[in-house]
Amino acid sequence: MKKTHHIYSELSYKLRRREDLRSVEEITLIAVKEWMARNFGQPTDHGYQWKDLFLPHGTSLRICHRGLCYFAEVKGDLLIADGKIVTPNSWAEEVCGSVRNAWRDIYIRRNYREGWNHASAWRAAAGEQPKRP
Repeated sequence: MKKTHHIYSELSYKLRRREDLRSVEEITLIAVKEWMARNFGQPTDHGYQWKDLFLPHGTSLRICHRGLCYFAEVKGDLLIADGKIVTPNSWAEEVCGSVRNAWRDIYIRRNYREGWNHASAWRAAAGEQPKRP
């Protein structure tokens, strides 16, 4: 494909209008990566349903306890931590060694471009969260 294809001109125009300082090449790379993730092994219709909160495939979860951070990830329709299928509550209890409020202890990040947010904040802002397709 020629770099002078009209889509590049249109993208460049839209970037300038939004005062976005990223290059056309950088945006193209992001678009291709997202397309590959959608089409090659990261289905968007899969995820873990945690009560009223849907966590899409690829979502990362983190618990920090006693100076250490522990991680889990949504793979398909399962929540996996240390190679085991877990629930948020069982994982929080296993990591912390006692019954915990998983909504308070777990942080969630949907993708590498987002920061970590408390699960309770996601739950409170249910209107902003992804819904199961």
